[in-house]
Amino acid sequence: MTLIDSVQLLAAYHATLLALFLVVRRISPSLGLLSLVFAAHMLANLITGQAGLPQSADITSAFGLLYGPGLWLFVRGLCYRDARPGWRDLLHAIPALLVVVFRPADPLPQLAGLPLLVGYLVAIAFALREHQRLTGEIRADDDRVHLRWVRHAFYAFVLIAAFDIARSALAARLPTLDDTGLALVLVAVTSLLSAMAWRTRDHVRARGALSPRGLEAGRAGAASRSAPDDADMLDDFARIDGIVRERELWREPRLSLADIAREAGGTSRDVSRAVNAGSGRSFSAYVNGLRVDAVDTMMADPGRADETLLTLAFEAGFNSKSAFNRLYRELRGETPSRAFDRAQTRRARSG
Repeated sequence: MTLIDSVQLLAAYHATLLALFLVVRRISPSLGLLSLVFAAHMLANLITGQAGLPQSADITSAFGLLYGPGLWLFVRGLCYRDARPGWRDLLHAIPALLVVVFRPADPLPQLAGLPLLVGYLVAIAFALREHQRLTGEIRADDDRVHLRWVRHAFYAFVLIAAFDIARSALAARLPTLDDTGLALVLVAVTSLLSAMAWRTRDHVRARGALSPRGLEAGRAGAASRSAPDDADMLDDFARIDGIVRERELWREPRLSLADIAREAGGTSRDVSRAVNAGSGRSFSAYVNGLRVDAVDTMMADPGRADETLLTLAFEAGFNSKSAFNRLYRELRGETPSRAFDRAQTRRARSG
């Protein structure tokens, strides 16, 4: 068994275990399915190479048509809570099945699959953008469930693919580098799938996918921002804002629309519309604005001179240092550490 055969076998073994983990633990059946596709691809390559099958019996090119749908189903599950794979999703496998049945010669399957892949990538981009926009409309800790890492994973896949293309182009001139380069590609893909599984587990635990109610409330809130003169919504916001400030609800790191709706009465959709219309900002921006105000107040308090900036940030409801620094800088135009130093200097002078 050659080096590349061993790597393909180990990659298939690892991807199969990863798929079982994702499916059995109900973390992401879609990512589990994508991992199984990769494992089957590796085994098909191995069998084709070991058995010396002719091109007419080679079905390995069909697997390339499954990665686009697999990525789309995976991202769809990350963005929307009710988007689990169903029987209708088998329609995405039709192009690959056609390749298996008719066995067109390379590079026809790749050329036919390119526009399909572009279409899936466009759908993925729209889903990620909607998730980013709407999570800020329904929960204050939207930074905790961001999906920027998915974009980073795609960039990594692009780099791996570019390296693989370069490896194939140089295979005739550097045959010894061919198998080594392919082995590196397979190790990189396997590692990336594992990293995606780890981040997906955290995303699922944080309930980062948008629920049907969350989608409705988020879309309603975003739409109401264009109607800032609605008197009823302004009255509702004044009442809700008073409750949030009086009870200091912003101190809860995982504050959501549903939490405020329980305190103020009404539905998440009504709260979202009122907050967007009354504040002119998303729910997340509104709550984090109150938190930044609270940090400024605590920094100016002489009785809290011995407390650290991070202590004040966590007390105000921020759940991470990076999120606090970013949001404070966006709202105040300076770093929180500079404002903190200035507050300490002012207290020292007044003392």
